Amino acid sequence: MTLADAEREEVLGELLEALGATKVLWKTADLLPYTKDTYRIRLEDEYRYMPDIAVLPESTEDVQKVVRVAASRKIPLIPKGGGSNRTGMLVPIHGGIVVDTIRMNRILAVSKPDLSVTVQPGITLKDLEDQLAEHGLWLTQEQGSQKMATVGGSLSTSGFSRRHQKYGTIADRVMSLEVVLADGSVLRTGPKVLYTSTGYRLHQLFVAAEGTLGIITEAALRVEPLPEARSAVLAFYDDFWAANEAALRIMASGVTFSAGEAYEAHGATAWGAPEGKHGLFYVALDGTKGEVEAEEEFIKRVVSESGGVLASRENAMSFVSKYTEQWCGARALTGFEDVLTTQVPMERMREFYDTLWNKIAPRYGIAPLPGEKYSLDVGRYRMAGGRYSLPKGERAWENYQKALREIARLATSMGGSVQSCHGVGIEHRDNMDLEFSEVALETMWKIKRVLDPDNIMNPGKKLPERK
Repeated sequence: MTLADAEREEVLGELLEALGATKVLWKTADLLPYTKDTYRIRLEDEYRYMPDIAVLPESTEDVQKVVRVAASRKIPLIPKGGGSNRTGMLVPIHGGIVVDTIRMNRILAVSKPDLSVTVQPGITLKDLEDQLAEHGLWLTQEQGSQKMATVGGSLSTSGFSRRHQKYGTIADRVMSLEVVLADGSVLRTGPKVLYTSTGYRLHQLFVAAEGTLGIITEAALRVEPLPEARSAVLAFYDDFWAANEAALRIMASGVTFSAGEAYEAHGATAWGAPEGKHGLFYVALDGTKGEVEAEEEFIKRVVSESGGVLASRENAMSFVSKYTEQWCGARALTGFEDVLTTQVPMERMREFYDTLWNKIAPRYGIAPLPGEKYSLDVGRYRMAGGRYSLPKGERAWENYQKALREIARLATSMGGSVQSCHGVGIEHRDNMDLEFSEVALETMWKIKRVLDPDNIMNPGKKLPERK
């Protein structure tokens, strides 16, 4: 908490009058859940960062009232969705007011002819998919935290979808946004149309902005018809790199699968893998029946020609179903580990991993978790992943920060990105200078200064301190 007791009481009184007692939280026990997200902060910092107040708005008008109270006193505002973020973008490092949008969870409009849906930001991706299915539609966004992640949170981090190859990410789904700016005014970024070439693409400013430019209160998104058929292909290889070569061949073929991943196999015998096969990749398919059948046969032919061993269709479908369940559920686990989601050019992927695991990791006391040393999303974005244990012992936190810096330097030196899907928050904030020039960072700060001149929108996140 950062507000003096007297000022906090005044602010609390204003918010209670504006919103009512059922939408305002101020007791310590109620504020504890708002002290962090799933980011593994320094152990001695657990519950160190406490917001002064949390609010639970139900409408754009409610958000406006909160922002106007905060703006009048230059109080920090931290917009919050489902809370599954892993980089600390929800940690109230400067106290302030957490704006929890979880009650803003309604579908406002569905247009099947226009293939669009308009929603409030607090609806979870899973709830939205379930409700859209009643209309024969889906959003196509299968994210790791879809059971708890909200539309607003996913937009604010430019959330990654496993089905990105065919349908893109949620950033590609945006038609228009409604945003409450730092002065309390409401911005509609453009018309709710599937495509336009008029005006600036204002909505793109708020995608991946992590709440540092405004609070999203409504989103118009493109949806798709539910597919007629689904299938999957699962194949096993000697190691990750052999599986990766086959995956690259499929990616270069132009076949329109929707999702896929190559990774180091661990316990794959349960899905039909022969002994000694330590790499696998799967491909998920959906669309019309004829389309899916043709793509499945094509991919099976590539597997055969590349020396892979095919799992049965039953095992492939069961694997994809189980993997989705575990992949989504794993986001709720926040043990003494972290996950790598960098982006590097494919031709330097092996060099990146070799340097990471053979040089950087031993130097700082981190180690890959069994079976999660290598992974690659198969599709247009090709995100490199890996999960690892954190350093332990004396100066463990400092070593962890040095390791993050060195991993960031490695990725950017290869022409890659520090972070491809989890956002920046506070975990990667101070490494942004490795990826962006001074001119680029200053341009970002100029945008921030125009939209948020008093720096009240999630301050201390995303952008490094100006030099």
